Amino acid sequence: MSLAARLRPATVSRVVVVAVLIAAAAATLIPFLWLVISSLKREADIFANPLALLQTPTLANYGSLFQQFHFAIATLNSIVISLGVVVISVALGSLAAYGFSRYPFAGGRFVLGALLITRMVTPAALVVPLYLIMNALGLLNTLISIILAIAVLNLPFVVWVLRPFFDALPREIEEAGLIDGLSPFGVFWRIALRLAAPGLVTIALLSFIAGWTDLLFPMSFSTTPAATPLTSGLLQMQTGYKIYWGSLMAGGVYLTLPTLALSFALQKYLVAGLRLGY
Repeated sequence: MSLAARLRPATVSRVVVVAVLIAAAAATLIPFLWLVISSLKREADIFANPLALLQTPTLANYGSLFQQFHFAIATLNSIVISLGVVVISVALGSLAAYGFSRYPFAGGRFVLGALLITRMVTPAALVVPLYLIMNALGLLNTLISIILAIAVLNLPFVVWVLRPFFDALPREIEEAGLIDGLSPFGVFWRIALRLAAPGLVTIALLSFIAGWTDLLFPMSFSTTPAATPLTSGLLQMQTGYKIYWGSLMAGGVYLTLPTLALSFALQKYLVAGLRLGY
């Protein structure tokens, strides 16, 4: 068999894989590009020809986000919520994952399975119980209620992602730390966390995205502008008599860009973390 004949199946397979990847990328990127283009159009142009390219671009839609819809406060609220979710998720999740990895106990597998089951429950089913809890604690219309709700639902995912990282760490290094006088928590803090840095970066980014993009809990737990993040802020553009399409498009781009920027900036750690974690 000639060399060309041998290479032909591999070449065809490569072409098919590349074509599928291009199609998947296009299916993902084209809606976002359309969103960006529409955000730079006047509202009349959006309806005149939604698929047309830019003729007279304008930034008026982005200006309306801050002048009309108070996105400055909403941006600050989203940052506080996202960072709060990251802190709680990484702090509690890493401790729990390390405990499951290094200190096995009877029923540990059952508890891990139970955590996974709670992750499978749709958040909508938990809104009413969490609402009643937050109301009893006097936390409604505060950012704390939103942070706690998102972090609680995010914790099982954090534990399941981080536990394989700690399982893969060489125990000899930790034992050397104990011999040198470190406490078990000192080994966790000074050694295990540093070695599991890719996993921590991965889970921190995913937790940030979870806090940044969540709509259900902000919409359910807060009705005041002081505790309104960007996601529920977009709902202000849909009133009973009008939808501000230009501002809505601009708000969608504004909401998406920070997570895209973080994902690209931390892409190396994200890919390495997901690969090692699974």
